[in-house]
Amino acid sequence: MLIAVALATWGVSAFYTLRLNPQIVFFRHAHELKQAWARQLDATRTNKIVFCGDSSCATSVDAQRLLAQDGLPAVNFGMSADIGSKVLLAYAQKYLRPGDTLIVTMDPGLFAVPPRNESVGAQFSFAVGEPSFLRNTNGMDWVTALADLRPGGYHAFTLIGKIALRQPLYRYGLTELHPGGWQEDELHRPIYAWPGAWPELNPAMRQHLAVIRDACQARHIRMAYTLPWVYCPPELVALRRQTGAQFLLEVSEVIPVLKDPTLGIKTNLADFADTPFHPTPAVAAQRTDALAQFISMWQTWSRAELEAIARPRP
Repeated sequence: MLIAVALATWGVSAFYTLRLNPQIVFFRHAHELKQAWARQLDATRTNKIVFCGDSSCATSVDAQRLLAQDGLPAVNFGMSADIGSKVLLAYAQKYLRPGDTLIVTMDPGLFAVPPRNESVGAQFSFAVGEPSFLRNTNGMDWVTALADLRPGGYHAFTLIGKIALRQPLYRYGLTELHPGGWQEDELHRPIYAWPGAWPELNPAMRQHLAVIRDACQARHIRMAYTLPWVYCPPELVALRRQTGAQFLLEVSEVIPVLKDPTLGIKTNLADFADTPFHPTPAVAAQRTDALAQFISMWQTWSRAELEAIARPRP
């Protein structure tokens, strides 16, 4: 009887997580728009650009604008950092074809930890019908993956609080999602800039990127990384430039890095919506236009250029 109750409880929890959880509902709707756009491009174009990353990617790249203004067929597969780098990278790879271009634009903080399966990543993978995103080199850990379908105490209490205070069940709305994958962020909330330097590239993450690079090369898929645009207080610009160059130097030893002279640094607080990584719609258009230029010219940082910034002369 206890086993039956436990299984029934898990079943109800999993049903809620995959079908009713406001965050997963939002992710699933975003996925459907991205998937439909990618299929449309594959049916009409010989190749496309696939953007991969967290919400800094989702809120920064307008694929419709890239196609309309620059003639670049692209799809934005950016989602949320909660999903984890491992699943985010696997998600974008799912929709690559030979001849495509993969642009990774992701919070460096996700590169500072080993690629691993996160509970939200498991929930997202099952919600979109792709549990294979969770597969490791030694196979699939079904016990952990299925256990991750429980919503958890933090989510439950947070949801109860939102209901009690009559707040939106999820901070973003479905109307913010656009064909092509762009998430239009018009929220205006206090932004607390992260005060530290950019982190170092985790060794396990370095190895994971190398595996993806080799797989892309085998399929004739071009790949590169670019730092997202992030708000930086003026007093931290020097630190961010130096440590940003150091971080890009490490990444460039594995995959090319697009040559963005800003190094992702933006000092105008008004350019961002509700987090230092989420640009306003107007700045997202600027970011999209800049990426169109970087990709069209395909200029990448050289080691010497990055070393000159990472270790400036006295």
